[in-house]
Amino acid sequence: MLPWDTDAGRKFFLLVLMMTLLSTPLWLIGEADAEVLISELCGDPASDWDGDGSVDSRGDEWIEIVNTGPETVDLAAYYLRDALGEEPHLRLSGDLAPGATALFTGTDAVMWQTAEGLSTSGLSLNNAGDLIQLYLGHPQDPSSALVDLAPYPDHAADDDRSIARVEGEWVLCDGLNPYAGTLDPVGTGCPPTPGAVNVCEGLVASQEQTWGEIKTLWR
Repeated sequence: MLPWDTDAGRKFFLLVLMMTLLSTPLWLIGEADAEVLISELCGDPASDWDGDGSVDSRGDEWIEIVNTGPETVDLAAYYLRDALGEEPHLRLSGDLAPGATALFTGTDAVMWQTAEGLSTSGLSLNNAGDLIQLYLGHPQDPSSALVDLAPYPDHAADDDRSIARVEGEWVLCDGLNPYAGTLDPVGTGCPPTPGAVNVCEGLVASQEQTWGEIKTLWR
């Protein structure tokens, strides 16, 4: 068994990766200037999010993308993968208007992987926490750019909880499965909003999290 085949090994690997990112110049990551971003994700579905009539831990995972820029964007140039693999899990598709969101499920990923002759792992969102990457260009192409990162901890990957960007911060949407703990991000009582603009009424903004603070989620 390889070290990253265990939950503890995965968390350690992701922690090392985040520490590496801390020393990476921001222009190499590009998040500050990105207009297409990851806006919400659900790593442990307990509902039929893809609408196929059944609940499936692979097919009902989902990631939401938002276009924060002023122009319509062709999403076919973008790819998603997690931090533990080399190959992308999904090539995005469709045109995304300014301010609009697009939802991609594990079923979408399986369909694309099947067409490409890849392993059908779906979005492969780790229930022990993960770090999701959005690339402009194929991740294995040296000319591609990592444009966004979405980190989420173990407690955010529980039944039907999502982690979402609300006013620039990552918050826990636990309205379908309340979280009573004290780990960050704490529960908000807000429901997941796949395919819709993220709104969490009554949410009190906290201080912006730094990468150093995010690292502590993986200890």
